[in-house]
Amino acid sequence: MDVLTGIGAFWLSTWVMILFRTVSIVDKLVDTYEITLIQKYRAFHYIIYAFSTLLIAPLLWQIVVSDYSRKKFIISYVDALRKRK
Repeated sequence: MDVLTGIGAFWLSTWVMILFRTVSIVDKLVDTYEITLIQKYRAFHYIIYAFSTLLIAPLLWQIVVSDYSRKKFIISYVDALRKRK
């Protein structure tokens, strides 16, 4: 049972740190690049963002410990939002 508690604590703490370290920067870049769909449905975007990062939080642990990885992730995420299909 202690192993599951440790894994759960790692998962949850990684997710919280990802949200705290990326949401404000993503918000500023969305406003800078004027991504209108995200600006219009901002709350819905952050719900989807939080849920998706919760699912893949253990795979994104590098974002928590490395500023270079965090910068690379945020830039690629915002670039993906900017592309029109």
